[in-house]
Amino acid sequence: MIPMKTNQARLSLFLILIVGIAFLGIFPVAAQAGYGKGMGNQGVMGPTVVREWFRSLNLTDQDLDKLEKILQSRELELVKAQNEIRILQTQIANILVDPDPDLKAIDEAISKSLQYEKIVRMIQIDRQVAIRKVFGEDRWQTILFLVHEARMSEKAGRFANSFSTKGLSAEEANRYGRLLGMLRRIM
Repeated sequence: MIPMKTNQARLSLFLILIVGIAFLGIFPVAAQAGYGKGMGNQGVMGPTVVREWFRSLNLTDQDLDKLEKILQSRELELVKAQNEIRILQTQIANILVDPDPDLKAIDEAISKSLQYEKIVRMIQIDRQVAIRKVFGEDRWQTILFLVHEARMSEKAGRFANSFSTKGLSAEEANRYGRLLGMLRRIM
């Protein structure tokens, strides 16, 4: 028989692993962004700054088509892996409800979840590398700033304000809208 403290320690360790797995997806792009260039990392920079970042990209419709193609590649595989992770997290949570949880089942579910997490990360990295190749380093950094700003603005409830199309031409507003849709998929 394993002492009670050992079971509690194992359970605590598994809970920490579960929380870690659940939150791994929150900062994949932000962790690699290496913020700099004076653009700040506090988020919610406001619509004027965001529009200037957008304009500095000098995006064409062809650029947006390339970005869309990159994001569509392996999309189904990405969604399936993300769904499997959620299912496994739910299974683990359900197992933990039991007063005497099956640690072997938890271990197996965590192992499977980590396999799917690797798939998700590799798809995200493949996308990032492809975007960098297509757009170059400076434009890539600006896209990262926009993704970060979108996340921060959304958390602060100011997305509509920070990403307003006010002051943009109709053509710019159309491209901006397309880019925003893509940024939400990168987020």
